[in-house]
Amino acid sequence: MRIRHTAYPWVRSPLAPELHAILVKHGTVRRVDKGACVVPAGSYYPHLCLVVDGMLCKSFEVKNSSKDTAMSLILAGSMFGETWFMSRRASNLAVHALRDTMLIEVPHDFIEGVMQSNSALFRKFLNQFILDTEADLEGLATLIARPPEDCLRVLMKIFVVRYREEARDDWYTVPVNLTHAEIGRIVYTSPLTVNRFFLSWKKQGLYRRDGKRRLVHADLLAGISDWKNEEFLPARAR
Repeated sequence: MRIRHTAYPWVRSPLAPELHAILVKHGTVRRVDKGACVVPAGSYYPHLCLVVDGMLCKSFEVKNSSKDTAMSLILAGSMFGETWFMSRRASNLAVHALRDTMLIEVPHDFIEGVMQSNSALFRKFLNQFILDTEADLEGLATLIARPPEDCLRVLMKIFVVRYREEARDDWYTVPVNLTHAEIGRIVYTSPLTVNRFFLSWKKQGLYRRDGKRRLVHADLLAGISDWKNEEFLPARAR
């Protein structure tokens, strides 16, 4: 079951089509290399940004901890920048490129003008802001309420549902390929623990590799969430 909201924990949903079109039409393209810092911690970001291709992460440091970084993902099709847009304040969150990434950035002032001139678009932007905020809140709630292994199951299912993957003989290809260290920063455990979970699932016949691709069995995803947009999944994976 979900913890609190309909949003995916740690992973933002795709931007609504009407908003996607506005950012593409009026934005400026920016390319960032893997590992580059897009927004430094403690700074202010004056844009709304659409990730066109690649992958970003929002992260913060956890001092005096063996797990010193926690992060969430911003995948292609998603937006970020709403917290700076709404608060007009700097944030201790940092945004980095996990992969080579293409962005489209639109200044806050332009988006404010769109929202003021069109009440329907104002509501759509507001709904998107809330959904993205809920994703962050749901991520924290999931980490508090679930053990790390269940968090990893949730993450695998998020990728399957978000990209609308279809099963082949009850096996789903996980469409986002992350390292153990990256996964550990999301579900907030060590890379060794992540590896131990995968090995355990493999022994149970619930996980396998096909080259670089990860595959998970439908039974691994069963009963781990109830997102409303998963009706295309077979009943055993709900």
